[in-house]
Amino acid sequence: MKISRCEIAAILCAMLALALSPLIYYLILNLPPKFSVQLTDIQSLDIAAAAAPLTTFFNITLHASNKRGRTTACYRHGEAAVRYSGFTLARGRTPAFCVGAKEARDVRVVAWADGGVGLPKPIRDRMAAERRAGTVELEVDVKLFAEDDESGAEPTWMWCKVATGGGEKPTAATPCSVFRSMIWASDFAPNWMLV
Repeated sequence: MKISRCEIAAILCAMLALALSPLIYYLILNLPPKFSVQLTDIQSLDIAAAAAPLTTFFNITLHASNKRGRTTACYRHGEAAVRYSGFTLARGRTPAFCVGAKEARDVRVVAWADGGVGLPKPIRDRMAAERRAGTVELEVDVKLFAEDDESGAEPTWMWCKVATGGGEKPTAATPCSVFRSMIWASDFAPNWMLV
């Protein structure tokens, strides 16, 4: 029994379509949400007193965009941390929230340091130099825990780098690097799907 070239081509096309179906599903049908953060209020990031602990307070807006998704994504709660050079300046909890399919949502998070944060002198000196130069770079780490229902959300970890503008002024929204199981396809999506 001999297989013709047409039959071989048909079999190869069917195998290729089968192999690409998960990628097509995630690219066209249901991509995970994209996230960005904005620091809307920063208090007590002043390091004038060299040895005194910092008592920091941050209002964070987590922008969740599910414009590319076909299902609602729900998160039961999460944690946020604001860091400078690996040192945690403040911590907070995210509330439970859902982002509907083809929707975007802003989630307010408050992070603070109870009792203050002590930083080593070299780190304090570097932060003071960055403030004088006009930009202090902070990291915002967020962990979101998914609901146990059929919402399609998965536990999500993100890392966002935010430049404060040198002081206690609001920052621009900064895209986050997101880590989760379905995120591998997100960066292949065309820009028109991200709006």
